[in-house]
Amino acid sequence: MSTPTNFQKYLKQGFIFFIVVFSSCAAFAQCPTSFGIYYWGGQLNGVDSAHIIPTAKKLADSLGVGTIRIALISNDDQVYKKGGPCLTGMNLTALASRPDFNAIITDPQFSTVIITAYDWTSFGDCNTQNFLDSTFYTPSNTAAIELEYTNLANYLKQYTSKKFIISNWEGDNAVYCGAAYYYPNCATAPAGLVGFRKWMMARAAGINAAGAANVKVGIEFCNIHSLETAGKPSVLDNVIPSVYSDYYLYSSYESINVSAVQMSKDIDFIRNKLAGFGKDSSMLMIGEMGFGRSNWGNTAAPDSLQGIINVVKQKRIPYAIAWVLIDSPTNFGAFDSTQVITSLGTIIKNSACQTAPTGIESFKKPISMQLAPNPGKENVELLFSEPLDQEALIEIRNISGQLVYTESLKGAGQQSRLLTFKNYSSGMYFVRVTLSGGSASTLKMIVSP
Repeated sequence: MSTPTNFQKYLKQGFIFFIVVFSSCAAFAQCPTSFGIYYWGGQLNGVDSAHIIPTAKKLADSLGVGTIRIALISNDDQVYKKGGPCLTGMNLTALASRPDFNAIITDPQFSTVIITAYDWTSFGDCNTQNFLDSTFYTPSNTAAIELEYTNLANYLKQYTSKKFIISNWEGDNAVYCGAAYYYPNCATAPAGLVGFRKWMMARAAGINAAGAANVKVGIEFCNIHSLETAGKPSVLDNVIPSVYSDYYLYSSYESINVSAVQMSKDIDFIRNKLAGFGKDSSMLMIGEMGFGRSNWGNTAAPDSLQGIINVVKQKRIPYAIAWVLIDSPTNFGAFDSTQVITSLGTIIKNSACQTAPTGIESFKKPISMQLAPNPGKENVELLFSEPLDQEALIEIRNISGQLVYTESLKGAGQQSRLLTFKNYSSGMYFVRVTLSGGSASTLKMIVSP
């Protein structure tokens, strides 16, 4: 699938970003929600391309933030180096370990790093959206995608004091010719949705195969009403039910452009759907929200943002992300092009706190374990490298993320447990073990036909 879409135009114009998250109140115990600021390119007067990322980081620091989101994608240098080459021949881990991105990942100020990732296997030439091509997912290509995310998760899990959430950009817009609101009849959407689902499955399988307790899976969607009204399939209704994810990111303009009241109703609407799919509805995040001062006015824009912040806090959303860090080329920014804070930035800064919000856990050393045989058909042994020294919870989920088995190991000292997959359909499952002290690991299990 190489037909240009608005999605590709966004990428070529600079759709590479950071999201900086700030907490919603002033003390650790009072921070049920983290609010974020979305950094998408932008121009800063007098700042050359080599210094835009460090300067943006300083602006984020000045807001009192503790979490940052970066994008790892093949056209990063085209955006931040003002016309640099497409990064062909690289991979997610190579870019994550590059000094400029590694400096962000390892910065002790940021306890959570949210990554919008596009693997080189399915989007390595800055143009061709193979991830939307359902015929692209041959066994070898699928295995390569999985491996790229496994390698990234293995790289990230060494930073045990941090949480990482690996997500995508607005899934509905990616599928519907770049803008689901405007192109519900996009001719490539039905096949694109099938490809997108396969991509999400491969990403989740790869991340979970690393067994990294501090690396989480995210999926972002942006349409909850208009596609459904038009009788069209959507990511929420037609992808999320059948894929694994730890977090569900809603880019919320369809709600916030109506009112804060509509936002509140739609949060309940989405959570009810997630619960109906057997998902953890408490893991709904707001992937994007924002108000342009030129459209809404210098008073209404910050007032509207504050209204949404109040709703998100009341609903105890774990993360919510505001558009955008730097004004140029829009008027949504926390800072203008001269690095002066705007009225929106003041709302953000006044809502920030200096400590990690409630719910961002402290990650322990992963559990060393394996499944044998794997692939297996009936009886499979879960083996621990060392005897357990505390109680443990075993959870098995299918490829859709639905819980199919759970068991508590009450006594310490166990070094193995026999699991039976006799009555399970063939396919992929995820076996997760969580210790009472907080350590956890997940393994991928293949049940043979």
